[in-house]
Amino acid sequence: MESTAGPATVLLVDDHPVVRRGLAAMLNGVPWVGRLLEAGTVAEALRLGVLDSPDAAVVDLGLPDGDGVSLIRRLRHAVPGCVVLVLTMTQDDATVQACLAAGATGYLLKESAPDALLPALRTVLDGGLVLGPRVATAALSGTRGGVPSPFDLLSPRELQHVGLLAAGLSGGQIADALNVTEKTVRNQMAAILAKLGISDRVRLALLARDAGLHER
Repeated sequence: MESTAGPATVLLVDDHPVVRRGLAAMLNGVPWVGRLLEAGTVAEALRLGVLDSPDAAVVDLGLPDGDGVSLIRRLRHAVPGCVVLVLTMTQDDATVQACLAAGATGYLLKESAPDALLPALRTVLDGGLVLGPRVATAALSGTRGGVPSPFDLLSPRELQHVGLLAAGLSGGQIADALNVTEKTVRNQMAAILAKLGISDRVRLALLARDAGLHER
C-alpha cells in the first residue's frame, strides 16, 4: 500500500483494556487517523478486520485465544490492504523474524518512547518498514546465512532505490526523492527483487540495512 486515502481506520489489538484505551487516547484527534477499533482477542480482531477492513492494525502478540503471529498472517490474508505494526514486550530473534515473515511491516517494543508510535504507524501506512532500535538486530540476524545479498550486481540507480527503501521510505517518498513516478519505483523494485532472487520488499530492506545501504 503506497498511501492511505483519507483518515485511516486503525484496529488496536491488545488483551489489556487499559493499554487499548491509552493507545486510542494517543491516536484520537490525529488528523490522518479516522475510526479506531478495539479488540482483545484473536477472534474479535479477525471479526472486526473482515467487517470494517481497517487500513492498519497495531497488534500485541500476547493474546488469550491464539498466537499473535498467526493473527498477523490471517489478518493480512483476510484484509490484504491492512498493514500491521506489532507493539509488544517480546523481542527474541525468532519472534521478530516470524512476525515479519507473517506480513508485519513494523515492530516496536512497548518500552519504546510514547512519541515513537505515531511516526511508526504513519510509516507503515505509507508502505515503509519500521523496526525499533532494540529489535533491528534480531530481525537482521535472520537474514545472515540465508538469501545472499549481492548488491554489487546493482546499478548506482538501483542502489539508490534500495538505500531509500532500507531507510524506511515508502514508494511515494522514494518517487519524490528520485523525481520519478510511483509506478517507476514499483517497476524498479520488481526488477531488483528478480535480479537478487529476493522474495519481497521487507527482506530486501533488511538485507540492505545489514549491508549498511541505508547509511549512504
